[in-house]
Amino acid sequence: MLATRISRRALLGSAAATLAAPPLVAQTPETLTVNAYGGEFEEVFMTTVVKPFEQKFSVRVVYDSAGTASEDYARIRASRGAPGFDVAAELTPPEIILGARERLLEPLTEREVPNIRHVWAKSRQIVPNTGIMNYYQYLALIWNTGKLGKPDSWDDYWTPGRKYGEQVRGHVINFNPGNLLSIYALIMAAKLGGGGLDNMEPAWERLRAQKPWVGTVVTTSAQAAPYFENGQVWIAPYWSARSVYYRDAGHPIDLTIPKEGTIGLGVGSAVPVGARNKRLAYEFLNFRLEPEVQRAFCLGYKCGPGRPDITGWPAGFAEAQITTEAQMAAVDFPDSEVIARRRREWTLKWQEIMGAG
Repeated sequence: MLATRISRRALLGSAAATLAAPPLVAQTPETLTVNAYGGEFEEVFMTTVVKPFEQKFSVRVVYDSAGTASEDYARIRASRGAPGFDVAAELTPPEIILGARERLLEPLTEREVPNIRHVWAKSRQIVPNTGIMNYYQYLALIWNTGKLGKPDSWDDYWTPGRKYGEQVRGHVINFNPGNLLSIYALIMAAKLGGGGLDNMEPAWERLRAQKPWVGTVVTTSAQAAPYFENGQVWIAPYWSARSVYYRDAGHPIDLTIPKEGTIGLGVGSAVPVGARNKRLAYEFLNFRLEPEVQRAFCLGYKCGPGRPDITGWPAGFAEAQITTEAQMAAVDFPDSEVIARRRREWTLKWQEIMGAG
């Protein structure tokens, strides 16, 4: 009887506890907000990076696709480091340098991002420890293969009438300096005239001369793509990754590195100091540098990896991208500190020339 009484008390207590307990509510997945590019980049990035990350960590990624790297950093600056996203996934070296100087991006070490130990030595040289370089590409010159012969020089873009004559008028595109692509193309224009970062005057001379030939001006790389596809633009500077991507997608274009050479670009990720979920943001940065993630993204987006120890790339891919130390050493990387410091001045000069009647 004693055992029966104890059993009944236990049952009654259990029932009371059940009635008093709140109803079970499904757990909401942890959320990470990632800022990155739209267009075809978003499609590749979601498939090869974001979705696998969500699955591995059982989290939900909110995708914030807005603006160029400089525009995205402007949001970080305007909000004093709390822009509403946890990861700035697509920043270029000038923004990462500004983020270090203005203390708006978190310092990154192997403690937060263990895979930093595997990045290129070049990555440590071109940016401070407020960002990691996810992948590499370079400035290419593209042309409409059905309309023009292959360009040999950057001068074929900046002085298009000299090589191609009147037919090319109105079929040249120019980019707003909000896109680093524009700055790099202007640096190549300056070099044509014996200048460079320390003397951009030859670039302004060529910009003035090119203006009557320009039919389209855009800011982002994605905005330019429809003009290549529909045949309105016949010659343009463009990032190598998107160039190969669009060529392989059937656009009537091809790409080349002109005889004067080219400029390399590392594209990086960073964590704003006001990010709400820094722990998961660091996990995301580390995940992007995992070998299998690097391989999938780079093959999908047609770009070089953020670490040099990945081998076994397809032959055609390895020849066209930066995958070896020798290829990395052959590409020029301008002083991003100078670009970060003088970009506003150059942008105002560009606006003055392109806005003049």
